[in-house]
Amino acid sequence: MMKSTVSLMILMSLVTLTTLGLLSCNSQKSETPELIQKEMTTKELTFTPEGVCTKQIDISVESDTIRSVKFTKGCAGNTQGVARLIEGMHIDDAIAKLEGIRCGDKETSCPDQLARALKSMK
Repeated sequence: MMKSTVSLMILMSLVTLTTLGLLSCNSQKSETPELIQKEMTTKELTFTPEGVCTKQIDISVESDTIRSVKFTKGCAGNTQGVARLIEGMHIDDAIAKLEGIRCGDKETSCPDQLARALKSMK
């Protein structure tokens, strides 16, 4: 009975890994499952925006997912709100949402400058 329980647990683990995309069965090469490693790359950028009150934007991106954003100076509530809203977002989605936003009669804004910084990280 214990052997069947262990077999069931192994099978459930394999199904979970396959579902998460961490395990791939390649029947052409062999009958055994092959583990695929996904490399995580972290990029960090200190960006100096132009034409806005913010003096600096610090960004950390891991495998095209935004992990953290920190604005120095600028409208504290707005920049903190933008930073929190895009954490965990895919870099392309954030760029699409932020690009082209204007602040008053300025040609740009802190969110637009953030989009430019994110574009430079691609």
